[in-house]
Amino acid sequence: MTLEELKKCSMGLTHAGTFHADDVFGAAFLKLIVPDIEIKRVSEVPSDFTGIVFDIGMGEFDHHMKDNEVREDGIPYAAFGKLWRAFAPSLYGEEITERIDKKFVEVLDLSDNTGKSDTLCEAISLFNPLDSSNGGDEEFKEAVSFAKIILEKLICKEQKNREDEQYVLQVYDKMKDKRIVLLPKYASFHHVLPATEALYVVFPSKRGGYTAQAVSKSADTLELKKPFPKEWTLELPVYLRFCHTNRFLIAADSLEDIIKACHEALKESEDRNEE
Repeated sequence: MTLEELKKCSMGLTHAGTFHADDVFGAAFLKLIVPDIEIKRVSEVPSDFTGIVFDIGMGEFDHHMKDNEVREDGIPYAAFGKLWRAFAPSLYGEEITERIDKKFVEVLDLSDNTGKSDTLCEAISLFNPLDSSNGGDEEFKEAVSFAKIILEKLICKEQKNREDEQYVLQVYDKMKDKRIVLLPKYASFHHVLPATEALYVVFPSKRGGYTAQAVSKSADTLELKKPFPKEWTLELPVYLRFCHTNRFLIAADSLEDIIKACHEALKESEDRNEE
């Protein structure tokens, strides 16, 4: 089914009974695309049904067949993942689609296909009625509304992150000392700065003063290029007001103090390398 065909659908079908994050987020995604679409929960798909069917019926957007598709990283697709793969690129572009799939969609798909524990999947399951005689259709709608809010905010956040990253690279290119990047305002940098010379990022703190964060070695790891000195977690320098125990973040009252701290952290690393 194409995106244009989907936009003409007035009804979608998914399975009845206990619902999970897979069918709930699948329905939420369809409602983002076609706000007026009606999602019905059924035990069998009528042979003459012409709308979109997901998580039931062994069709394009089901995943219960033996030869179900898997991603390159080995994680199998569930219904939500197949819907996302089919329609998200045309709506949000390949890069944002892939990012959200990696950090969000495939996690839910893995849980649905394997039973692997996941906090969000567990939260969605709580919407199911405790009374076994209750079919759960109203509760399903409530869960879909909840999921739709999450999905909307996630997409908006990733779109904003992409804009931020272009801004960060522009600031980085203008820095004389590219090891310390001074941002006039906070902007998402985690995907773009690991591949650069940047070691620390400085920006105004929402709590007042300034914050500096250490840059990770890659976008997919928490391992830092140069953590802040371990001694600062034991005895805080007078020019700092905070150093996180994991050594990725420091805070100071003034821009002068936070930049001084970054230079001191670089100097200590250089001194140790000489030893």
